[in-house]
Amino acid sequence: MRWLKARWLEARWLQAGLAVTLLAATLAQPVRAEQRWLGCTYKDANGKQQNFLVAFDDLRGVAALLDAGSLVEGTNTSITFQALRTRFPEIAITYNRNDGALTVNPRGGGILGGECRRVAPPPGAPTLP
Repeated sequence: MRWLKARWLEARWLQAGLAVTLLAATLAQPVRAEQRWLGCTYKDANGKQQNFLVAFDDLRGVAALLDAGSLVEGTNTSITFQALRTRFPEIAITYNRNDGALTVNPRGGGILGGECRRVAPPPGAPTLP
C-alpha cells in the first residue's frame, strides 16, 4: 500500500513539473536581436578628424557602417564581451568595449587611434541586415 501511495505522489509531482515547464515554454519569447549604435571618431593620416557610425548586434555577431543613409555590412566580424572587430572595404576597426578605445587600420596600412561611445540611433536609421 505504501508503495502504491509513493508512486501516486511521484506521478503528481511529475505532472506538476510538466505543467510548470509547459507554462514557461508558452510564456517564453524568442531571443530578439538588439541593434546598438556607436559614434566613433579618429584622426586620419593627415590629422583630419573623421567621424562615423557603426551599428552592431551581439546576438547575431554582425556589424555595419552607416554610409550615406545605408548600412555597409562588415566582414570577418567578431564580437566578444571585450571587443568588436570587423572589416569594411576601406578600413578595419577594433573597438575595445571596456574603455571605448578604437583602432583603425586603413587599407593603405598603418594604425590610427580614436574612440567610440554608445549613441542613440540616428533618426530614420536602417536596421541591420
